[in-house]
Parts: sequence; C-alpha cells; structure tokens
Amino acid sequence: MPPSKKTASKKAPAKKTAKKAAPAAAAPAKKAGKKATKKAAKKATKAAPAKKAAKAAPAKKAAKKAGKKAAKKAAPAKKAAGKKAAKKAAKSAPAKKTAKRASAKKAAASRAEEEEEIGPGLKPGDPAPPFSLAADDGKTYALRDFAGRRVVLYFYPRDNTPGCTTEACDFRDRQPRFATSGVTVLGVSGDSLASHAKFRAKFGLNFPLLTDPGNQVAAAYGVFGEKQMYGRKVQGIIRSTFVIGPDGRLGAVHSPVRVAGHADALLAALPA
Repeated sequence: MPPSKKTASKKAPAKKTAKKAAPAAAAPAKKAGKKATKKAAKKATKAAPAKKAAKAAPAKKAAKKAGKKAAKKAAPAKKAAGKKAAKKAAKSAPAKKTAKRASAKKAAASRAEEEEEIGPGLKPGDPAPPFSLAADDGKTYALRDFAGRRVVLYFYPRDNTPGCTTEACDFRDRQPRFATSGVTVLGVSGDSLASHAKFRAKFGLNFPLLTDPGNQVAAAYGVFGEKQMYGRKVQGIIRSTFVIGPDGRLGAVHSPVRVAGHADALLAALPA
C-alpha cells in the first residue's frame, strides 16, 4: 500500500534536517583542510631557505678548498720571488760598496791633486826672501834667527783640511829625524793664530805653525796666486816647500807639492 500523506510529511522534515546537517558538518572539515594547506605552505616556505642553504653549503666548501689550493700554489711563487729579490739585493750590495770605494778614491785623488799650477819663480841657489812671522806657540820666527842652520819652510792652504792634515801629520811623525839632522820645520798659512793652536792641539803637532796675514810672505815666495782646485780657478796658497840652507839660500824648491811621500823625500835629500 502506498504511504500515507502523514508518513510522507514526516520524512520531508527529516530530509531537510539531514541536508542542513551535511553542510554544517562539511564546514569544519573545509576549515581544517584550509588550515592544513596553510601549515604545509608555511613549512614549505621555511624548508625552501634550508634547501637553498643545504645546496649553498657544498658550494662554499668548494670555494674554500679552491682558495686554499690557490694560496698553496701562490706561496711557492711568493717564496721564489722573495729569493730572487734577495739574490738581486745581495748582488747589488757589492756593487754599491765598490761604487762607494771608487768615489772615495776619486775624492782622495782630487784632494791630493788640488793644486795643478806652475811653481814659483824662485829656484835653488836664490836668496830666500826674509820673513818674520808670529807662531801659535807665542813666539815670532824670523829668517835671520836661523843663520847657520837649515830650515824646512812649507806653505799649506788651510788648517784642518784633508791634504793639509795629512802633510802636517807626516812632518810630525818624522820630526825626530829632522831634528837629528839639525833641521827646523816651520809650517805657514794664512790662518789665524787661534786656528793654528786648535789645529796643532787636535793632531799633536810638534813644530810651530806661523800665521801669514794677507799672505804677504807667501806672495814673496811666489806661492800665492791663481790655482786649479777641483776643476776651478781660485786664488790661494799653492802647496809648496822650501829648504833653506845655512847660508840663507834656497837649497831645494818643491812646488806644487804632492803630499804622499813628500816628508820622506825631503829627509832622503838632506845632506849626511
């Protein structure tokens, strides 16, 4: 028998209730699904840098290894370059020393040859020009005081210069031999008495140094005038030596003088 209208009416509200319940039950499920999707997306987002970092880590390690290898390769090159530079420096050092020695020799030679001019007009046998000059020892020395004795009268350019110092020290060291031969050594320059005193004290000179103001005595002996010094023409004393005999006449004339060996040559030429 077909259902009755009452039974059908009862079933209709039940269907409506079921339809209403189905969407209500499905809504939380959809929300839960969305939340799960969001969480998964967040995890994926967080995992992405980790994956990038994981991928980048081997690359960094590889770069470090490459850097170390390059440094190892570069180290021998640096060492080799350092060794080469050291060898070059070692080779150049002797050259520098040689150059310094050569320049020092040239300077010494130029000092030794600072006078390259003609000698005085006086010659052996001429009367020695008279002089009377003050000395650094407080005395005055005149030619007349040496009558009957032999005198070595040497003119030099200036106190405390290299050539003049060497010459003075050579006479100092041979002074006992000159004295034994009866020879008086007198040095003459245009320097002041104060300069002479310092020069003599500094080098322990054991003979008088005479001062010639205005170089008048030097001019009388023909040893003051134009000369070549270091390639230039200048006015000054020409390094010269005169050996005056007991008779007041010139026994020997040396002008210009080369310092090296000069004192020994004078001693060798003295009469026995």
